[in-house]
Amino acid sequence: MLKTISDFRVGLPANALVPPVSLAAALLCLAANGHAQDGAPAPGSTFRDCDNCPEMVVVPAGRFVMGAGDNDPAGRDDEAPAHEVAIPSFAVGRFEVTRGAFAAFVDATDWKTDDACVTYEDESWQAREGRTWRDPGFPVDDTHPVNCVTTDDVGGYLAWLSEMTGEDYRLPSEAEWEYAARAGSVTPFYFGEDKAAICDYANAADRSAKAQFPDWTWTSDCDDGHPFTAPVGSFKPNAFGLYDMTGNVWEWVADCYHDTYTGAPADGSAWTASPCERRMSRGGGLFDSPDVLRVAFRGGGKPASLDFESGFRIARSIRQDQ
Repeated sequence: MLKTISDFRVGLPANALVPPVSLAAALLCLAANGHAQDGAPAPGSTFRDCDNCPEMVVVPAGRFVMGAGDNDPAGRDDEAPAHEVAIPSFAVGRFEVTRGAFAAFVDATDWKTDDACVTYEDESWQAREGRTWRDPGFPVDDTHPVNCVTTDDVGGYLAWLSEMTGEDYRLPSEAEWEYAARAGSVTPFYFGEDKAAICDYANAADRSAKAQFPDWTWTSDCDDGHPFTAPVGSFKPNAFGLYDMTGNVWEWVADCYHDTYTGAPADGSAWTASPCERRMSRGGGLFDSPDVLRVAFRGGGKPASLDFESGFRIARSIRQDQ
């Protein structure tokens, strides 16, 4: 069922950052047959569990420092203290879940979604009747990331995908998300420190957004060509071959919100709470400034909140017998 790739680094810039201990060398050795020596899928290999399932990328196990370090002057209190986390190998969606993939779930299950998504129109943010993932107030097609979804909608999709495939699909933990986004980097952005490169890697507030909203003052001085969401995979990937890890839509993760990392798990598991009054989301979105697109930046909202900048990316654990 696993499909390997030998062109994992094709399309990456020459100075793309890779994880410590030479992931590039490991990929060359392991991706040739798609499995590591212990029978587990090789880091960098890709697979789909069904013809219409999202494409998954196997992320290598490793350790990393989570949070904003001393080299990130824009770091915030809730991104501290920086702390080391050990991450087992897992699989994560190569792309954000698309509108087409979510539509397949809705059509197959007759899932009912809310019809009053918060959108930005007429210079104001508000919930608007009739605004949904099908019509968020700007042109979209099935290649765009789905938005206007709550965590209940996400849970329904994951349950359907798990039942259909026999695998345990889930949201990534916040630590897994940041590890996958960093892909071995230690800089504020996974592509380095230069904010001017944002439009090569992310769909965010830029000149094209400024043209739509002239009063905005936080836009980047570059043009990604997309005033609203972009088709997934439109920009350069990170060193793990993952696309849109920053920008396009915010991505729900499995954790509940905590205002610092004091007491956070060190094993990569989700940090939950009961009741979970606010869920974490990561990555920034199409209307955000460079500081919000930093890998360490944390966002979140009420689990039932419906926002046209909110989407998701899926994950699943890796079995040794695959």
